[in-house]
Amino acid sequence: MTLPAVEAEVLVVGGGIAGLTAAARLALYGRQVAVASSAVSATALSTGRLMLGDEPEAQEWGAFFLPQFRRLGAYYQSAGRPVTAFTNLGTPLKQSVVSPLFDWTAEDREVAVVGLAGRGDLDPDLACRELARSRRVRARPYWVSPSARLEDDRDAFLEELGTALKDLGEDAVVLPPLPSKEPYGLLADLRKRTGKRVLEPATPLSWPGRRLQALLEGTAAKLGVRMLSDRRLLSLHIEGRRAVKAILSSGARTQTARFSALVLATGALASGGLAVRGTEVIDPLGVLRVSAAPASGVASPALRAALSAGAVARRGRAVSATGETLANVVVAGSLHRGLSYPLGKGLGDVAVHAWKAARAVEEVL
Repeated sequence: MTLPAVEAEVLVVGGGIAGLTAAARLALYGRQVAVASSAVSATALSTGRLMLGDEPEAQEWGAFFLPQFRRLGAYYQSAGRPVTAFTNLGTPLKQSVVSPLFDWTAEDREVAVVGLAGRGDLDPDLACRELARSRRVRARPYWVSPSARLEDDRDAFLEELGTALKDLGEDAVVLPPLPSKEPYGLLADLRKRTGKRVLEPATPLSWPGRRLQALLEGTAAKLGVRMLSDRRLLSLHIEGRRAVKAILSSGARTQTARFSALVLATGALASGGLAVRGTEVIDPLGVLRVSAAPASGVASPALRAALSAGAVARRGRAVSATGETLANVVVAGSLHRGLSYPLGKGLGDVAVHAWKAARAVEEVL
């Protein structure tokens, strides 16, 4: 079974922060862009927090995306300098893109850390023990068990929770991420009901990462980017030094995509963009050259080399397995050699790399 063929000036493979950043910037240039993605992105599984440097491209990324996020209801802004925030485990995390009203940062010195029965995103006892070790913050743990569920009765849930929080002695209250499309509205409502600063920790594998993913997708969609969900890159057809078409798969169905330029933003080994064959890390398509970048932080040299492997590129363009530069294939984000774990590169570095990669695509077209 086949799906209708796709025609686009630029096909982006990978729907995380790298792919959507490149797609959005290219759409800003007026390019016809399609994004193919096949699974939950690493962005959606992340803490949803960003650390941007002071390079011009990082400032450009923030100047474009943050106003778009605010238009979609997310109160993000650039702090201008690194801010120490806290995770749901009570550990510190540096970020420079913040929600100053609702992010839990070191500026809140005395906090009540509140767990909600039935939600495993935040264990206040565990978080407070870690905070006590660091001596950064005075924190006390609490548990609350609302009888109403947020998903079933928003008003009853907020009434119960607000009443419980109002009796706490601390002025700042940390809650686990709440499952809502409008989280800031919920937190603002609780702030109004209680008169307290109601905060949220940076939490991986939870709602903050999913929200960031949704904001990126919403921004790209507003710019006219075509989203091809549940599409896995099955094969690439190369003629000479140019990729001319891709075969995508969706379950048992296949789809042909033709393009003038291709952006590969599929992530590295941990994200499924690369694979292992024997003791080698390889491109599962058999098209790209892969090598490891110098890295530290993992005890096993073999594991360190595997996790730091990435696609080789010259001036942003992918290098084939036979050593030739593919003229119209650009590598973006953590698939690129040197951007993957354990090199310490986070979402901010990946986003900025993809922002630059869009410029390389423009040179191709």
